[in-house]
Amino acid sequence: MENTKPKEKSEVPALESAIKVLEYLSRYTTKERSISQIAKNLSINKSTCHRILKVLNQYRYISFDEGTKQYNLGPALLILGSRAAEFIDYLKLAKPHLKWLAEQTGVTCVLLEQASDDRLMYVAKEEPDHPDNHIHVSVKLGQQFPLTGASFGKCYLAYIEDEKRNEMIQKVNLQPFTDKSIIDIETFLDSLNDVRQKGYSVSYEEYTQGVFGVAAPIFNSYGQISMVIACLGFASNANEEYVAFCGEKLKEASKGIMDAIGGEKPVLEEWNH
Repeated sequence: MENTKPKEKSEVPALESAIKVLEYLSRYTTKERSISQIAKNLSINKSTCHRILKVLNQYRYISFDEGTKQYNLGPALLILGSRAAEFIDYLKLAKPHLKWLAEQTGVTCVLLEQASDDRLMYVAKEEPDHPDNHIHVSVKLGQQFPLTGASFGKCYLAYIEDEKRNEMIQKVNLQPFTDKSIIDIETFLDSLNDVRQKGYSVSYEEYTQGVFGVAAPIFNSYGQISMVIACLGFASNANEEYVAFCGEKLKEASKGIMDAIGGEKPVLEEWNH
């Protein structure tokens, strides 16, 4: 039987279109666009699009470059953004996704941020309600790690631009934390390329004997890595299939967090690695 239910219409189409314009210009890959590009890519009538852009520009939510004839986000959003940053607890937004990940993988899951020029720090953790074998890796919030250590260090460095990354590696140096640590610079850099290809990093006892880690990046609204999300478990329980499973679940959790905090994955093809 044919579905005769009418398509639901927006109650405020102009407002919805304005929101779409702002979201479109907020993307890393479409941050500067002409009126023709905006209208076409958002399927908005060009004259309607022009009126929306005119109002947004009037209130400085977007800016117009007379030279290039392109629009981008305006300074008024800086005020709103700074207010939102004050009022929104991004860790609170991330925690449900971290909890979901712990339940999916059955191991301890953590969030890390850069604590200094050369160290990362645990800022949040979640453990499954029923961990595999009733044993889990114990972590302490506030604990710090060198950037060249463990899966999360490799994950973080993989998404830093070359010059800054090389400075960080030189400052920290490649240390033999265990007999499985990577201490050859070329091998280490190759492992970072592998991270970018897979979308997650893996460490088998490279930092702590008997522990494996899988980590994925979380990017901010500028496409820069801001946090790392990771799974930690015992190496004796980790086969290749399970590690790949953790990697895919990590990417799902990472995307969920970025959607919640307004983050955006960068276009890696534009990097000069």
